Amino acid sequence: MATRERNRTAASDIARRRMERRLASGRKSDARWQEVLDGAARVFQRLGYAQTTLEDVATEVGINRATLYYYVGTKEELLVSLLHQPIEQMRVELEQIVAEPTPPREKLARGLRAYVHAMERRPELFIFVGENIHKVMTGDEVTDIQRNADLWGRLLTKVITDGAASGEFRSDVDPNVAVLGIVGMFNWTYRWFDPDGPRSLADFGEIFIELALSSLAPKS
Repeated sequence: MATRERNRTAASDIARRRMERRLASGRKSDARWQEVLDGAARVFQRLGYAQTTLEDVATEVGINRATLYYYVGTKEELLVSLLHQPIEQMRVELEQIVAEPTPPREKLARGLRAYVHAMERRPELFIFVGENIHKVMTGDEVTDIQRNADLWGRLLTKVITDGAASGEFRSDVDPNVAVLGIVGMFNWTYRWFDPDGPRSLADFGEIFIELALSSLAPKS
């Protein structure tokens, strides 16, 4: 009984320390925490989110599972931590572009270019477009991720709506459908893009931007 009680107490202490660590304001600047996030991103991309285990992440980072548990309790928490900030930043960047006094055509090109650059900077975004995040996780932070993604889509829809109203874009295409088609074209790159191939993601992005603008051009 004494041994069982000591084990229970030890487990409780580990859980307490892990919770304190997660709530600590300094975790985001902790070098090891960043190594854990970077390692998780690589493993998620290599194995897929569904197939990845915390053991895989621990091995990637070069730590044991007990040490990993000091930083994170589930792979869902890792995915949320990876996606929350970059998706919020994408939304903020597009808000700034939409607020500028430039023509809708330029706003659309710049907004899509910013999207490609975000994926270049943060390849973990491919995880978001490759997984139905709302189906694999729930919680306030996940809701916030989905909210930022939805707001981003609405902002892009507004740009196309404004362009149709001003005559820059064709008016016979539903802006919502246009956004689904354009974004789908960009997002599908996660299925076939080879970072070691002859073309960069930015190269494909410029091609897709031209295709998007051409498809929305008013009929002559």
